[in-house]
Amino acid sequence: MVESPAVERGVLTAPGPVWDAAVRRAEVIGRLAEKSTVGLAAADEAAAELGVSRRQVYVLVGRWRAGEGVVSDLLLGRSSGGRGNGRLPDEVEAIVREILRTRYLTRQRRSVAAVCREIARRCRVRGLRVPSRGTVLRRIAQLDPVKSVSAREGADAARSRRSAGGVPPEISGLLEQVQVDHTPVDVIVVDERHRLPIGRPYFTAAIDVASRSTEV
Repeated sequence: MVESPAVERGVLTAPGPVWDAAVRRAEVIGRLAEKSTVGLAAADEAAAELGVSRRQVYVLVGRWRAGEGVVSDLLLGRSSGGRGNGRLPDEVEAIVREILRTRYLTRQRRSVAAVCREIARRCRVRGLRVPSRGTVLRRIAQLDPVKSVSAREGADAARSRRSAGGVPPEISGLLEQVQVDHTPVDVIVVDERHRLPIGRPYFTAAIDVASRSTEV
């Protein structure tokens, strides 16, 4: 019987400070993950304790629950930054942001290809790794659409992209804002006696904006 080789999860290769940070993270996140629901107050307390954002706390809780419940689940560098959202070195990130601000978000409306060429040129001059075109496109997609159109095409062009209700209120607690949507199910319901069609039932989902928890 041939055993499959063990997968190295970073235990042997992680530097001491990185491993110690993961241990501390596991102590805090492990306690949170045991709860059925992680409220905002608990998330904020953990965020302050670990020196991260509230959003990052929820990300770490998700990684802990999806993993094996061991310290290596929370090692730095194990995350890819999200599907299709690769992380860049700080110097490269700064160049991308500067070029988008000074070249892309202008009335000259330079093309994405021109922006990518300028980013590549700046990176090569400084001896840095050139980010892929896909990475640049993702950074552009993350820009505020109203500000982007306004900078490239003017305020009139951006008017149609503005919310009719203005700036939405800031959400600071659970159930302060719940988004509800419903859609008909592809099923026909019949009455119990005559078996005649009554109609299609609706599937309704409510999502709490703060916690992103869903009820159906």
